[in-house]
Amino acid sequence: MEQIILTGSRRHRGFANAITLSTLMIFSALLAYPILVNSAAIAPGSLPSWNPAVSCTALLTTIEGVIGNQANANGGATYGGGGFIPGIPNKRATFPPCSVNGNATFVEIHGVQIDTLTYTVEDCAQYPNGKFCDTTFNAQDPKCTSSDVHLCTIHMEIDQAWKSAGIAPLNPPVTTQLLDIQGFVYWDAEHTSCSCHSYSGWEIHSVSAWRLSSATKTDFSLTMNPGILSVAQGSSTTGTLTINSLNNFSGTVTLSVSVTPTIANTTSVSLNPASASIASNGSATSILTVQASQSAPVSNYWAIRLKGISGNVTHTLLITLAITRPPPDFSLSANPSSMTVSIGSTGTSTITLTSLYNFTGTVSLTASVSPADTTASLSPVNPTASINPASVNLSANGTGMSTLSVSKSLLTTPGTYTVAITANSGTTSHSATVTVTVTV
Repeated sequence: MEQIILTGSRRHRGFANAITLSTLMIFSALLAYPILVNSAAIAPGSLPSWNPAVSCTALLTTIEGVIGNQANANGGATYGGGGFIPGIPNKRATFPPCSVNGNATFVEIHGVQIDTLTYTVEDCAQYPNGKFCDTTFNAQDPKCTSSDVHLCTIHMEIDQAWKSAGIAPLNPPVTTQLLDIQGFVYWDAEHTSCSCHSYSGWEIHSVSAWRLSSATKTDFSLTMNPGILSVAQGSSTTGTLTINSLNNFSGTVTLSVSVTPTIANTTSVSLNPASASIASNGSATSILTVQASQSAPVSNYWAIRLKGISGNVTHTLLITLAITRPPPDFSLSANPSSMTVSIGSTGTSTITLTSLYNFTGTVSLTASVSPADTTASLSPVNPTASINPASVNLSANGTGMSTLSVSKSLLTTPGTYTVAITANSGTTSHSATVTVTVTV
């Protein structure tokens, strides 16, 4: 049975905005797009679209049929040798034309394999309904006979605008299983010198739908939800890795995870559990935890590498990690956090305030005392707590100190008391406690 993967929950959300945006973008791009038409026009095909949001009918072809066999200096396919010149005029269009200058733009390609068994979530943009990113990968034709691997490979993307409009397919699984693809042909001249694009501007953008090919074999796949992770400095986040059995695969998959070496000393990653037993046609999950220190470098494009191994089958999944800077803040601590006070004596604790993320401002300090056990609750008079100074000015990423003093009167009953210290600056507030034991 065919397995066609589409998102459905947001399929119709944002259509009106997407139609208006696409119309404007297509019109403007048509005015400037280079026109080069093959001697014989390639009419649109007759294969039905697997994506209900696409009204075009697809033409069955191959990767080589799209990119041609003319190589540039780097070995990638040239524009002039392409089989579907010129392609769609705008890669962000959610409703691209079915043909341009009489040549088909919507194609169906069978039996392709994701190159290096990875895909990347990147090139993000903010839309009215949220932040969306492209899912990018290169695909090869395992039946290609060319000695130039770049003439057997094409770049493919699931577009951010399609995701915003709710009409994009899910990200494909990371698997050795072959896939059938439907999508629009596009020429991206900006990437002809990049190996990430197989040294050619030809791509399928956007992929409108995919399915597992009928050329099946036992395998497993890796998918991550969400497809892109974001964590603030000093915080943690989680995602769910799903391992799916394909074509009756069963066995144990050993999992591992790593991050870009640049941030390995400041950002930790872990998977729990670190292995998964998969029943035939079943699935299992593992929780990915990312912990970024306060000094972790800020960037939207760090990478997390997830790997699954079972026997001689290995799959790697690359996930984009964004590390962000949280809003300015400060921390509060007391040392020591416990003290003993006897008659006629005074206990002290040093209060330390530390600016975080360039916080600047005045922090006001207050202290209150309450009984912490039954004996202390019977006391007619609680110990007295004071803070000096009662306010501290913090400079960006600096520190400030104050002193908490606690004394008891003759009427204070021995027992355990809690001093609650509160630090306020505008709408930001933090607290700490000091335990006080009163003795005779």
